[in-house]
Order: sequence, then C-alpha cells, then structure tokens
Amino acid sequence: MKIAIVEDNKTFADQLQSVLQKEKYETEVFYNAASFLNNFSDKIDLVLLDISLPDKNGLEVLNSLRELQYNLKVIFISSHTDIEYLKKAYKLGCEDYIKKPFDLEEALLKIERIKKLVEPDDVIVMGNYKFDLKNYLVYLDSQELKITKKESKLLKIFLANVDKVVTFEYLNNKIWDGGVVTNTIIVSVLRLKTKLKLENLQNVREVGYIFHKL
Repeated sequence: MKIAIVEDNKTFADQLQSVLQKEKYETEVFYNAASFLNNFSDKIDLVLLDISLPDKNGLEVLNSLRELQYNLKVIFISSHTDIEYLKKAYKLGCEDYIKKPFDLEEALLKIERIKKLVEPDDVIVMGNYKFDLKNYLVYLDSQELKITKKESKLLKIFLANVDKVVTFEYLNNKIWDGGVVTNTIIVSVLRLKTKLKLENLQNVREVGYIFHKL
C-alpha cells in the first residue's frame, strides 16, 4: 500500500515517513497542498492529510480529490477539535481522524485498518458469490468459474470500492500502468461482467464503473 503524507511540518512529516517505511509501507511526502495535487498519482492508496496547510486547508484538498472522482482513503491529522469542522471532514468521506500530538502505535493501528479495506482478503463471500482472488476462482452458488490474473485484479479493485465510482483512469493506472486506451478497459470489464453474471457492476457513462453490494 502506498501512503502520501501531506504535512507542512517538515520534521514531523519526515519522522512519520521513517516510521512507516520501517513498517514496509511505500511512502511519499508533500509539504503543501499544491505539490500534492500537482503530483498526485493513482498509485496512492491512502493520504495522511494535515487539515491546516499553508496554501489550502485539508477540507479543500479532499473536496478537490472527490471532484476528480478519486476514491483513495484519507486520514486527517490535526490539532483541530472543532466538532463542526470534523463533521465536514467525515461528510466529505475521510476514513478516520488522528489528533495531534498522537501515539504512533495508534496511528499504525488505524493505517492497518485502512490497509485491510484497500487490500481485501483473498477470499471474500458476498451474496451468492465466493471470490477466491488468490487462485483466480469465483463460485456462483455451487458453480465454479475461472478468471484470469488481470480479471482478479479488476475484481479486487471493485471489491475494495463497493458502491463507489472507480474511474477508467484509476483502472488504467492500477492495472495497465496507464498504457492502454479506454476501450481496452471497457472490453476487459465487459468480459468479466459477462463471465461472472455481475449485474451489479454498472457503467458510469464516460467516467468508469460502480460495483454495488450484492
């Protein structure tokens, strides 16, 4: 899982990056909102976002990401205690909140929880389906359906973003490293949908897909 740290306190940001790297997380640090938004990559799975940045507050940053249809997870980091401010953060879709100063062990536990959302278990049961992503198998009731490695990657992304829009750009960067045209993605998803009879996997016109819970 790749984590972006968006924090204007350079010392604190660098210390946090060091701790996360020791835990084997891939990390990247940004010291202001502009550098983060200008260099944002779909490879990022989680953002540790300071609410009080020098050029733009964290709520504005998160709102910009949502307008661009990015579904990455966000944990706010701040000394803010204003309940109305926090309510706005959760309304915009932040996953959690850590109050400064914070215990690193607490932060790691919250990050680990997010990791489980971003990287779902290899075996998932949902409705009449059982998804065995490690062995490239899906069971619909008692029927065994084989899927390819790439289809397994597609499913993993959809299962990690149930009821959320997943854009063509996101799928392209995550699975094809940005190297294919949109039509290739459409054909791949259609093949997966047809093979598994996934009526709950729906196209969002000119944007991407949404996978509704079974």
